[in-house]
Amino acid sequence: MILKNIQQIRIGHAVNTISYLIGIMAFVGIYEHIHGAYSVFFIFMLLASLYFEYRKNYYIPRRALTAFSVLVILFFLYKFDSSELITQTLEALLVLLGIKFLEKKQVRDYMQIYAIALFLLSGLGLMTLGMDFVIYFLILVFLLSVAFVLLTYYAQDSSLEFSKGSMAKLVAKCLWIPLLAIPLSVVMFVILPRTQYPLLDFLNRPDRAKTGFTDRVRLGEVSNIQEDASIVFRANMEKVEEGILYWRGIALDYFDGTSWRSFEKRLFIPNTKTRIEGKHIRQMIYLEPYQNVYLFGLDKPVFISTRYVKKYDDLSYSSSVYIDRRTKYEVLSIIGDAIGDENIDEKRYLQVPVNISSRIVELVNSTTRGKEVPEKIGSLYAFLHDGEFKYSLQNLPLSKNPLETFLFDSKYGNCEYFASTFAIMLRIAGIPSRVIGGYRGGYYNDVGQYYLVPQKNAHVWVEAFLPQKGWLRYDPTPASMENFAFPLEGGSLLKARIFLDTVNYYWYAFIINYNLEKQISFLRKVRTGIKKPSLKLKFNKDAFLKYLVIALLIAGTIIIIRLLVMPGQAREKKLLSSFLQKMEKRGYRKEASQGLEEFVSRIDDERLREQASIFVRSFEEIYFRDKTFTRESISELRNILASM
Repeated sequence: MILKNIQQIRIGHAVNTISYLIGIMAFVGIYEHIHGAYSVFFIFMLLASLYFEYRKNYYIPRRALTAFSVLVILFFLYKFDSSELITQTLEALLVLLGIKFLEKKQVRDYMQIYAIALFLLSGLGLMTLGMDFVIYFLILVFLLSVAFVLLTYYAQDSSLEFSKGSMAKLVAKCLWIPLLAIPLSVVMFVILPRTQYPLLDFLNRPDRAKTGFTDRVRLGEVSNIQEDASIVFRANMEKVEEGILYWRGIALDYFDGTSWRSFEKRLFIPNTKTRIEGKHIRQMIYLEPYQNVYLFGLDKPVFISTRYVKKYDDLSYSSSVYIDRRTKYEVLSIIGDAIGDENIDEKRYLQVPVNISSRIVELVNSTTRGKEVPEKIGSLYAFLHDGEFKYSLQNLPLSKNPLETFLFDSKYGNCEYFASTFAIMLRIAGIPSRVIGGYRGGYYNDVGQYYLVPQKNAHVWVEAFLPQKGWLRYDPTPASMENFAFPLEGGSLLKARIFLDTVNYYWYAFIINYNLEKQISFLRKVRTGIKKPSLKLKFNKDAFLKYLVIALLIAGTIIIIRLLVMPGQAREKKLLSSFLQKMEKRGYRKEASQGLEEFVSRIDDERLREQASIFVRSFEEIYFRDKTFTRESISELRNILASM
């Protein structure tokens, strides 16, 4: 009896187990997109359901759970917020899913669980179409395929039992359902008409924005960003020297003593030529959602191709709408020494706070007295970059006069302290300057050929204006490139993360961004390729042999897979077919309604009936006990057939 319990699986237990797996998978897919309280509540209900069902054999009355479901719906209707439509819908569905698990489940309850799980996955698709969604989708489709088959058996006979072998075969066969759907899905994806205006776009909640630069850079705030290892953008481009990996974002010109901002953003006027000489580099930027409108480009971006973009006279760019979803745009940058400019607004770039510390003024005057502009810049730069000041992200000098505290007391800080101090010291010395905010460095993915830039690489530097030369970049922060290295340097963990990021990058580049324009281009190439077939027959021996070898390898792989996947089934069918054919030649034909033993019992020839009975008993001993048809057993059955 104990052996039977081990070997047999009740259909009810199987349906229940697969249903819990479906519920857990649906929860895992969306838990990052909902508030933590609902996740805790769902886990509590799931654990309570398992406890009541398997330990206490108790179920909460259906009427009580129905009343609770009504209260849940009324609660979510009361707190309805149109800006969080998808999130609140997912939260409500998750709570209802937890309630369904607490009930004594019948066929319709299982169907409702599967339907809610499918709705949860659909909601995840409205939030993100990344590779994580695809993985959850494929797993859930497989689980649902198995669940629906098991539920069909359960609806017919809830006391039905399967052997472990039969259950394994059933699950394996269900795997073919989603696998066979993939080729059809690919074809439909390629040929179905695309539209730039999806019907359900109004439901799409923007991707959750990350912390990023704002219009104001306050001393001490950039350090919070520099501890965030999440990716802010990817730049598809050629690999360049690390020394020029400055990703320009915003230009700031007004300092109030504790923070920088742009006092007046002026649009770029094409008639005023900005002279930049150097190497041209194109980048395709995939920008993650963040909390502002600025677009990033390498070094000195002179052109950005995207919709609703504004270009300013300081070579910064912004979108007319907040970047609340992944954005793709192309950048043309010039890698040069200076940004040539004429007739700059000196008042704008020489502004210093009214209450600037007299100690800072005295320090600048003593350091630059009697020197020309280039020498002044060099002296001030060396004082900060090569002096006793240290780079740090911890215990930053926060006070009413942070620059004074940084210069004379703490003497350590992160990039915005060095850049702010240098820019203000330049202005005190009569040299126009501005602070540039963006990102520094990045990890180059050789497989995908793109730079991976995390939030922790947030950086600010300085541009100083020299007559006859223009704006020159200076980075007074003494941090080495190690401070801007990838968050997980070296090891298998880094390789795994880079591989997953490469897959995700190509997913967005070729699948998510597959639009009507790309579809038309693809179909044109296909049509061009088959439009004018050549009638000349040329025999290329090398090509023929190459394709012949490929065809043989494919055919051999298919045969091997078939033999590995279905060896027992092929051999047992062949043996049984040989037995029935031999019986038919001896004048005994088996009817479709007859079992093997019934068929054998009606054979008149006593000797033949005895031999056939031996074969049938041996065959059924293996087949109906889910044993494997080994070489020895097959050889024995064949010997019995040969003696008949």
